[in-house]
Amino acid sequence: MSLVLAVLGVLLAAEVLLRCFYPQESMFPRWQFSPRYCTLLYENTTMVHERPGRWRFRYTTNEFQYRGQAVPISNVYERRNIVVLGDSYTFGHGVNEGEEYPAILAGELKEGFDVVNLGVGGWGLTQEIRRFYEFGVLYRPRAVVLQFSANDPRDDLVCAVTTVEKGRFVFHDRQAGIHWIKQYLSRSWIQKSQVYNLFRDAVYRHFEAKVVEGAQGAGAGKPEDSEGAKEEILYADLLDAFARDLGKAGIPLILLSVNGQMHTFPRIEKQALELQSQGMLHYVDAAQWLAQETDYASPEGHLWGKKAHRIIGSRLAAMIREESAR
Repeated sequence: MSLVLAVLGVLLAAEVLLRCFYPQESMFPRWQFSPRYCTLLYENTTMVHERPGRWRFRYTTNEFQYRGQAVPISNVYERRNIVVLGDSYTFGHGVNEGEEYPAILAGELKEGFDVVNLGVGGWGLTQEIRRFYEFGVLYRPRAVVLQFSANDPRDDLVCAVTTVEKGRFVFHDRQAGIHWIKQYLSRSWIQKSQVYNLFRDAVYRHFEAKVVEGAQGAGAGKPEDSEGAKEEILYADLLDAFARDLGKAGIPLILLSVNGQMHTFPRIEKQALELQSQGMLHYVDAAQWLAQETDYASPEGHLWGKKAHRIIGSRLAAMIREESAR
């Protein structure tokens, strides 16, 4: 008993010291495990994302498990729907309610449009495509915005729930794998623990690296299978199939890169530019829109804070209005 009390005392002291002198980032609740997407937002939930004493943001999800006001699903829509796909930049980590760029986009477009924000932190293109075909298409979108960030190609290897086989998408459910812990801890009080969050990301990244290493090694031996090439090839193949499928359906696609991040993936950028030359998508780097701006990052750590989201949402609205006028 004395040993247990001593351990509890040490943990309590560590909690207090960390919170006062070296506060850790926490979010409660986090994502739940999903065999279809590896991770998925809880429905009708308020998530509190904070570094005690430094910053605090609140994110609210609706009954359809996405951020923002729910757009009812129907067989007939009186307003034109825009579906936005992406990761934490699209979800809006580091900005409060109504400040994320899909919400700004909706406000700029005003009457006649609804915007559905299907972004989820940590998602790659494999999850985004599956979410679109299993849910986003129900909105019969008039346009799709797909946001790219530098971690997306790697995330595709971590959660390969979508592949391209003979020109068609095939969806694969996943066992829990490294995400098994979410079944037990995502809504646990431990997510609020400073001691837990001190080690959480380092442990997760360790196991994630093992998954990526195994995925990169699978089928190795081909000339193109150098380190990092497989993830680029997978993303480029998925993007090509997605853009062409939307093109056949007459749905415009806007590919939006976080500041200069697609430049570090030459295969993917080459594919994007080729698709743009064929009229399959419109590729834009957010760095172009933010070139004259300063101090637009979030204190939470993402490159896009409130100011950046406002500019990006406004510029996207102008693009969509121009596209709709054609």
